[in-house]
Amino acid sequence: MLSAWDRRDRPPEEGAAAGLQGFSVDKTFLSSLKGILLETELVFGIILVSVFAYDAFKIYRTEIVPRATQADQQ
Repeated sequence: MLSAWDRRDRPPEEGAAAGLQGFSVDKTFLSSLKGILLETELVFGIILVSVFAYDAFKIYRTEIVPRATQADQQ
C-alpha cells in the first residue's frame, strides 16, 4: 500500500536542473519557419496590447477626467 509520502510529498530532486524539468527551449523549433512566425506573432501581440492600453488611457485622460472636474466646478 502506498503512503501519502510516496504519492504527493516527495522531497525535491537534487541539482539546479530539477526545477526546470520540462521547460527546455527547443532551438530547432525556434529557428524553423513556424518558430519564427510564433515569435513574430508574440511581439506583434505585445505591441498591439501596448497601443490599445495607451489609447484607452489617452481617451480616459481627455474625455472622462475633464467632465469630472467640470462637474466639481459647478
